[in-house]
Amino acid sequence: MNAIEIKNLTKQYSRFGKKTEVVSDLSLSIAAGEVFGFLGPNGAGKTTTIKMLVGLSRPDKGEIKILGGYPGSFSVREKIGFMPETPAFYSYLTDMSF
Repeated sequence: MNAIEIKNLTKQYSRFGKKTEVVSDLSLSIAAGEVFGFLGPNGAGKTTTIKMLVGLSRPDKGEIKILGGYPGSFSVREKIGFMPETPAFYSYLTDMSF
């Protein structure tokens, strides 16, 4: 079983009516127990992809499965952890929803 399965993941942001695709048709599989590095230059979509993996952002297209479930599900959230590069407290989230 793969720990992480990503298929055709795409994310766009709109600013002043202009769309920018920050993740484009990303597909990858990471096996359970595999060591994996997520490397790339600034603006490559690393942080956006991680936010989609942990359920803080939704993809525009594609599918993500973590440990056989979906990122927003409670069964997945109780098994994963996330430490952002700049820790922030989201006032709209409770400790259980984060």
